[in-house]
Amino acid sequence: MPIGFNVHTGSDVQAMLEVMGLHSVEQLFADVPAQVRLRRELDLPPALSEWELMRDVRSMADMNATVLTHSCFLGGGAYEHYIPAVVDAIVSRGEFLTAYTPYQPEMSQGLLQALFEFQVLVGRLLGRDCVNCSVYDGATALAESCWMMCSASGKRRVVVAQAVWGQYREVLDTYLLPRGVQVVYVAQDPVSGMADAAAMVNLLTAGDVAGVVLQSPNAFGVIEDVQAIGQMCLQHDTLLTVCVNPLLCGWLEAPGTLGADIVVCEGQPLGLPLSAGGPYVGIIACTKPLERYLPGRLVGRVHDLNGKLGYALVKEDREQHVARDKATSHICSNQALNAIRVAIHLACLGERNFMRIAQVNAANAARLCALLTSMEGVSRLRSGTHFNEFAVELPLDAVTFCARMRNLGVFAGIPLDKGLVGHGRGLLVAVTETKSLADLDAYVGHARACLQES
Repeated sequence: MPIGFNVHTGSDVQAMLEVMGLHSVEQLFADVPAQVRLRRELDLPPALSEWELMRDVRSMADMNATVLTHSCFLGGGAYEHYIPAVVDAIVSRGEFLTAYTPYQPEMSQGLLQALFEFQVLVGRLLGRDCVNCSVYDGATALAESCWMMCSASGKRRVVVAQAVWGQYREVLDTYLLPRGVQVVYVAQDPVSGMADAAAMVNLLTAGDVAGVVLQSPNAFGVIEDVQAIGQMCLQHDTLLTVCVNPLLCGWLEAPGTLGADIVVCEGQPLGLPLSAGGPYVGIIACTKPLERYLPGRLVGRVHDLNGKLGYALVKEDREQHVARDKATSHICSNQALNAIRVAIHLACLGERNFMRIAQVNAANAARLCALLTSMEGVSRLRSGTHFNEFAVELPLDAVTFCARMRNLGVFAGIPLDKGLVGHGRGLLVAVTETKSLADLDAYVGHARACLQES
């Protein structure tokens, strides 16, 4: 054994072998069949110095196409937003660097207070008072909310609008089907792109539905009529969950104020970088009667025996504690650091600036949509009102179009699921406050060139 390539000295190795009652390293691996052993040195290039290694890694990283090298119009749940530098500055403090809620309140008052502020801010944003300390991501939050509706109602059937993002539908099926929950997907209106309320009513009349699930904006970028669906659910004694882009709450009324019993969202647009897909943060807000079914933990402001104000975990119904089989969730680890990022981001922006950013998103998307649909062969895929992303139908395959645009330095959007659209020419385009009018004009110019290619 080439001891020189190991961190242990020869005497270290000999001492460990003596403890194990062995004479050699070969004896340690005697149980490994000879035919699977490698009898030569590893075929690796010579070791590099630190600066050479950094040079090579940077060279490889430069081959990546990112939002720093391309103009990005991708959406579908993860968006390029500007994050004020103060967010990174504050959240980088060592006291905050954890993914979990603390279990020793007497030692963690600052962290618990930060998470309490997160709950308060997000509750105001989404229109519901009870907010948990986050879960893994938006898809997880949506799946957990469906189980909350089943637990609260005792029923095992959930009606879901079909225009929920494909990756969210996959998580829903993974969570719910093994638990014996029937997930019924309802098609969207083929013209507006909104949920087919009439089809939902037919399902609700059976009386065995735990709840209804909407996403707004949905996979077409269309804003759902939460208030109308909420009233329909109320008439049939059925719960309603709405998965919302949180930025939409700065432009329109929050789903909680429109009748949604549970509001979930992906918190990435609230101060989290894209980071190639994560880690993100899932948020669940609900009415007071549903609080007992929330997964994870709740931080509360309390008083000790001497009347001193403090913070503590006031609910932690999870399997590692006494709940066992009665736990609200067995996959309820959270993203505390990202939740704190959300709280810092919201606090730094303030209500007025948050609303202004939402308005800029809506205006930019409306402008680009109008420019694109003025081109020959491009039309709105669905007519419903959109927010910061919209779906168009192209005269050619969307995958081909995106490949051509990428070669011109533009991430043009996300090709829509053929099963949802009925063909492969649907494209979902997202626009945020990071795009200038020049960026929108450049997109249109590149799009025109790509559409004219043979």
